[in-house]
Amino acid sequence: MRAAVTLTLAEAAALLEPPLTEAQLREILHALRWKPDAHRHTGRSGRPVAAYSAAKLMRLHAALLPFTEGFG
Repeated sequence: MRAAVTLTLAEAAALLEPPLTEAQLREILHALRWKPDAHRHTGRSGRPVAAYSAAKLMRLHAALLPFTEGFG
């Protein structure tokens, strides 16, 4: 069985080129009604951080590129 690679929104925002902010990613995922694929414990108190499939996030970013180029 192959393990899926997941990213938090902060990790995804740091990797994407051209960049999207964590807030932009959060709003896009909320609008699309995406649910997290996993949750990660950070070692700090509080709620675990939502994590999403890295492959899905990369495909979403690629699909959004024509609509985000020239902004910012």
